[in-house]
Amino acid sequence: QKRIGDDDDDDEKGGITVPESVRNVISTIVTADFFLVCALLVWFLTGIATRAIFHNDTIQIAFNNNFELIVQPALGVLMIGAGAGAVLKEEETE
Repeated sequence: QKRIGDDDDDDEKGGITVPESVRNVISTIVTADFFLVCALLVWFLTGIATRAIFHNDTIQIAFNNNFELIVQPALGVLMIGAGAGAVLKEEETE
């Protein structure tokens, strides 16, 4: 396999393969998206708590208004990334 960063003469060591780099990019995107989804969860829970304690639903309404624009794509990216990670899983060596 051709490795990124390798010279044509030296296929034995160094560099990473294209599938490895794709896996690394997907992993980075999924990791960042996971933290975004966690922040969105905190936003949602804060809205619920504010509505329950202070009877003010402003935060919950703001979350609901942005659900289709922000939350659904973030969850979709997380699910697709998880599936891609499973398909592109690194082969385990014994």
